[in-house]
Amino acid sequence: MDGALSPQQFREAIGARSVRVAPLSAGSELSSELAEEMNLKAWPVFSWNACPGLLGDFVRLATRDSEADPAAIAITTLVRFCAEIYGYAPNAGPHIYVGETVHPPRLFAVICGSSSKARKGTSRKPVERLFSRMFCAAADLQKWQLGLPARESGGPLSTGEGLAFFVRDESDEERERWHKQHPNEPVRAKDDKRLVIFDEEFASALACTKREGNTLSSCIRSFWDSGAYSPLTKNNPVVVQRAHINILTHITIQELLVRLGDVQVVNGFGNRFLWICARRSKMIPLPAQMPETEIAPLQRELWQIVAHAQTRGAMAMASNAVELWKHVYSELSKEHFGLAGSIINRAEAQTLRLSLVYALLDGKAQIEETHLQAALAMWQYAQDSALYIFGDRAVDPLEEKVLGILRQGQLTSTELSAALNRNIPKARLEPLLQQLETQQRIIIRKEKRGPTRFTQIISLNETNELYETLPSCEGQA
Repeated sequence: MDGALSPQQFREAIGARSVRVAPLSAGSELSSELAEEMNLKAWPVFSWNACPGLLGDFVRLATRDSEADPAAIAITTLVRFCAEIYGYAPNAGPHIYVGETVHPPRLFAVICGSSSKARKGTSRKPVERLFSRMFCAAADLQKWQLGLPARESGGPLSTGEGLAFFVRDESDEERERWHKQHPNEPVRAKDDKRLVIFDEEFASALACTKREGNTLSSCIRSFWDSGAYSPLTKNNPVVVQRAHINILTHITIQELLVRLGDVQVVNGFGNRFLWICARRSKMIPLPAQMPETEIAPLQRELWQIVAHAQTRGAMAMASNAVELWKHVYSELSKEHFGLAGSIINRAEAQTLRLSLVYALLDGKAQIEETHLQAALAMWQYAQDSALYIFGDRAVDPLEEKVLGILRQGQLTSTELSAALNRNIPKARLEPLLQQLETQQRIIIRKEKRGPTRFTQIISLNETNELYETLPSCEGQA
């Protein structure tokens, strides 16, 4: 091809056609006043404190010659690990009691990409290879007393009935019929209901939850809480007991803000998930495969850890972990408001489950201080991600509007109604103001304006911050 351009000529030609952006001069930088007015938010910082031991070794290996985000690799590994270690017959597996409530190592997570090029999906392939058992000899698996790995599903999540059917309580007739249809497939224990779902399209699941009569939201909440699901339906009822489902799904931030409905935020669906911001970590035109000499020992160590973890029962915190938990509990228990508040108001339970997972991944029989510290670091990133994604948006658009007006100064009830263009019915506005006053976000007082006349004065409660977060600590690689 005589007319073909050399690589250098091609780059020069492309450069000449590209729109060139001049660098900012010293005088053209954004002023602090403008930045404050725009309420700009920094991308959350992932701490390597959330990647101790084996997890850290693997995340560094998986991201060394890859564009994958370390936070996405870490949470994908934790979710996949959880699927293996609980709900395995004949023992339920490791768990921790909080009062009478059982918390198993069960996690739901959403990786939220900055765009379609955020490399959300690149976090799954290295984890699949880690859990593949390709470097584990059959004799070793037998020696470690490891059965079949947990089942995997690519989704998509669509209905509660479909999800429940996958982990239903099968009858002996159903199992026998399935075995005849799949004679070459290994037979699972009847009580083995471990399932990990890798759903690449969470936007589709959110769309399904908005359909009238769809039970996906309530089903997911039940499986996160107890692993049991038995809806009172007339035809073909599906009964599920002791299911162990872990979910890892993906969505872009833009899709999420459009798809996540107000109802799903308020009813607790959203705060069952850990929300993890992810973006391309670096530019690598041709990512390299993880060397076998490095991934093989990690894989063998991992499956030995899984074998030990499956034999654990009820676990507790060591004394040093108890002291740290007491210290951070008040911060974790603080009530947060707005849309992000509804997403992160399950901080205590999520942190406890994470600390349990870190202890098991470390091969320990109890939760130690270092495990809780790692859990706090991961929770901090999930919380920072939720605040970055949802910001200071209110669950109720009217609530956001009322608070915005009151930030300008106190008003009488009549003045507030006028500021809302007098088109908000009293029956709509009064319950909202009462709720905000109950949450101590506004102050309502009566002011005497005449011998017998009192006027209600409504003002913002300046002492009650909208969000109070744990101090983040950036770890070092």
